[in-house]
Amino acid sequence: MGDIALLRRRIHEVRLENADVRIFVPENSLVDVVTPETVRPIISARFPLESAQEITNTVLLGGRKIFSILVMLDQVDRIEHFIKRDQLQARDIDSLLPVTKIDLRTTLKDDYIADQFYLSQWEFCAPVFTRKTIPRIFDRHVVLPFVRKEWVAAGAYGAVYKIDIHPDHRPVSSDANIEYVRKGIALGDGTYDNEVRILSTLQCLDHPNILSLLACYTHNDQHNIISPYISQGTLRKYLQQETRTTVHPSETFHLVAGLASAVWAMHEFVFGSDHQAHKGHHDDLRPDNVLFDGSRLILADFGLSSLKASPENSKTTFKGRQGFYQPPECADLGHPYKEHGATRASDIFAFGCMIADIIVHLAKGPAGVKEFEEARTFHRQPITFHLFHEGNRANDAVAAFLERTATEFGSPVFGDIVQLVVTMLDLDPKKRPLARHATTKLYDITIAAFVEQCTPLFVSLKSSPHAVIEHARFLSWRRSFDASYYFTLPRPTTATAMLESIFDTLRQMKQALDDVDLALAGDCRTFLDIRRMNTELINSLPEPRRAAAESQLSTILLKMISSSPNDIVYDSLRTAFGDSSIARLAAAKRQILKVEGDIGSVAEIRCRVLPNSSGLRLRDRENVGPFRLARVYDGSNDVGRLVLEEVIKYQDRYRLKRLLPRLSKLAELLAGPNLPPELRVLPFYGLHDNAKTSSVGLLYDLGEVHQGVPSSPELKSLHQLLSNEDKTHLSNLETRYSLASGLAEALAALHDVEWYHKDLTCHSVLFLPSSDRQPHWKTSPYLIGFHHSRQTRDDFSEGPLAASQDRKRERYHHPDYLSKENGQFRGFRPEFDYYSLGILLVEVACWSTIDAIMSSNAKEDNRTFARSVVEERLDELKFSMGLTYAGVVEQCLTGIKKSRVVAEGVPTDAQTNLAVKETITGPLKSLLSRVQEANSSSTPMQKRKADDEGARPVSKRLQL
Repeated sequence: MGDIALLRRRIHEVRLENADVRIFVPENSLVDVVTPETVRPIISARFPLESAQEITNTVLLGGRKIFSILVMLDQVDRIEHFIKRDQLQARDIDSLLPVTKIDLRTTLKDDYIADQFYLSQWEFCAPVFTRKTIPRIFDRHVVLPFVRKEWVAAGAYGAVYKIDIHPDHRPVSSDANIEYVRKGIALGDGTYDNEVRILSTLQCLDHPNILSLLACYTHNDQHNIISPYISQGTLRKYLQQETRTTVHPSETFHLVAGLASAVWAMHEFVFGSDHQAHKGHHDDLRPDNVLFDGSRLILADFGLSSLKASPENSKTTFKGRQGFYQPPECADLGHPYKEHGATRASDIFAFGCMIADIIVHLAKGPAGVKEFEEARTFHRQPITFHLFHEGNRANDAVAAFLERTATEFGSPVFGDIVQLVVTMLDLDPKKRPLARHATTKLYDITIAAFVEQCTPLFVSLKSSPHAVIEHARFLSWRRSFDASYYFTLPRPTTATAMLESIFDTLRQMKQALDDVDLALAGDCRTFLDIRRMNTELINSLPEPRRAAAESQLSTILLKMISSSPNDIVYDSLRTAFGDSSIARLAAAKRQILKVEGDIGSVAEIRCRVLPNSSGLRLRDRENVGPFRLARVYDGSNDVGRLVLEEVIKYQDRYRLKRLLPRLSKLAELLAGPNLPPELRVLPFYGLHDNAKTSSVGLLYDLGEVHQGVPSSPELKSLHQLLSNEDKTHLSNLETRYSLASGLAEALAALHDVEWYHKDLTCHSVLFLPSSDRQPHWKTSPYLIGFHHSRQTRDDFSEGPLAASQDRKRERYHHPDYLSKENGQFRGFRPEFDYYSLGILLVEVACWSTIDAIMSSNAKEDNRTFARSVVEERLDELKFSMGLTYAGVVEQCLTGIKKSRVVAEGVPTDAQTNLAVKETITGPLKSLLSRVQEANSSSTPMQKRKADDEGARPVSKRLQL
């Protein structure tokens, strides 16, 4: 017969008592009790052979609960009745539980046994909470698997209990140590349905700063919501703590940024491309409705919230629950009970109030929060208010108190967050930032705070070249980081997860820097972890920003290269970066820095010099704009070497003496065996010293492809291409972007090696096609015209006109450079080169010379002419070349805006170069990448059409 009594005892032993002193059997406890060894003998003794095996399998594969109930009732024989009613469905018979009394009486054919089964089954039917968010209605007999409960608080609508759910009845992935709370809501409270709807919808996002919902159900005439227990309580409790919970301001800003992300997620709810976008607002943002778990602020209590499909109006009736954080548009202070509409902008105001209290607490503790409350006091008889506004006008005490607190705190990022709060508290809802923009700004502030933590640690290690390089990499990432990119991603949760990963890396970076042993700072292995973290940070950037970081890094490191023979930064840089763009430019800069001392003659310059008296001869000169093609004959062949000659006249021996050091450094820059291709300059062949004409010729080698006669490809300057009246072959849009980007990159590289061009015009841009069939404008440009150029540290200047001797070329020079101060020309500044670049970019866009483009302004003086270019051409450039391109041109012509992110440890004179990478070369490169990406995704037919269009005259739209 099998030992059924023993099995009954074992089932009895696994039963537990819940917090309400009711009995339940944990979900998985029967697996170890109802086993094949215990079931098979009992079934075999009661059923014939032909059905015993099927019944045994049914019990073991999903019938343990019904079988156990029948064992406890000593009615095992009746299990066959349940099997016969399964309708041959592919489901377990336990899924029939709980069974109604009527069905049981029909199934078991015995009312008494049916009633006994009905009462016993509830012990085996305790709910399993698996994050199913559709509200359930539990039978009054349901036994809840709460093994412990503890009263936490009582509210207007019910009590809150901390509960411990049996592990078998929690979600499978839940932490064993996690605790939960059950919030009871009175049956007649209309906020339950709304809160459940909002919470259930927001669960789709799985946002770490939005309260998780485990379950919602109605039981014993009460609605219930189960969510994780937040150990630290509410934000209000946090604001009352004397001891700082966070150890650094960056962590406090991180708390605020995370909460902002949750608000944004609610305001612009987007789950996926297959789902309609929604917009909502919380409508009751205050410290009591925000929870704190020690590392995050968590948005909770959505009973008054609204969430609607995007086309619907987001305006709802204000419920008047926000206390001190009440927005000015939501209620009339003269008539306190008159309610007005609330919108997402109302949330922004309330959130701004919360941020204000949090940062005051950061600076001054709970006493400061109370002081802030008192400072806001004003009276409207018979009521005293502590609001952040005074109804129809601002509460001036708010901004004054916050600004004073920021000054006392002393951190720039603290001032930034105060400025943001002030905008969020604007009386006009339309002027408040959107949640997306506020979140972006808060994350950017948080990043700045983390960087503020790490920077002094890097600076303290500046004696180590490895620390200097890693600091430079860290700064290049910081300057290239843009929080707004992450908030263009389709889901707030995605953006938050990526940024949280960055914060984790920054925390590790801080710890690694703290742990550096100064005695081992000279060993590169000491910085391996820091190098890895820098790599992680740079890799977290989107591709265009990653390229920008590399460009910024080049500028920062090159500014650190010196002429010292024991320059440890240079030696470490070569080891760290190998044969890279940074290493090549560093070698070029190092070469020109080594050139020191007086030089008495051209012959003393370290390069090939061709005096008139030697056997080397220059013949067959042919003009290419202001330059000349020539052949150098040394007797080794009859063809000679084709070179390009650029003539510098020095008028007298005194000027030659001042010119020689500059020529020597120029030779070192251009004549080196490893000339960096980033500079886009022709290799230096040598100098031609012509004392008879008081001139020196700079000779540039044209490479092997141009040595043939007479079929060698024709060289042309940009001026020649722009002046060509034959408009049958003009460059397409992508090529113009490419040319503009190439010119900007080349000029920036020159400045990085500390060299000014000083005469950048369309005459000094040269094209060398590799074949007769290749259009000139499809080749990469070269810079030439170095007759007026100099090293940035050289203070000897001939003035702007001595170089060009051409009044028409004044239009390429900045008006400040052309004007005199106290009878002297002003010293050259890097912005002057970029003004010239701006004029070139206008020419490239219009594919015409600046004189032709601005022909109606020919008689204007230089300053008026410069202003006319900006006023008359920028709008046209926005239409023809796009906002990005036009913005770059404006930066070049009106002045480069330097970044507010000043890099500690980087020379001040590098800030302009860094700003150039940020506002000129970076945007142009990004613009080119987008166009190339769009073209690469085109069909072959579209590509052929685009190529054909590139060979046609430019449309009126592009000609401006």
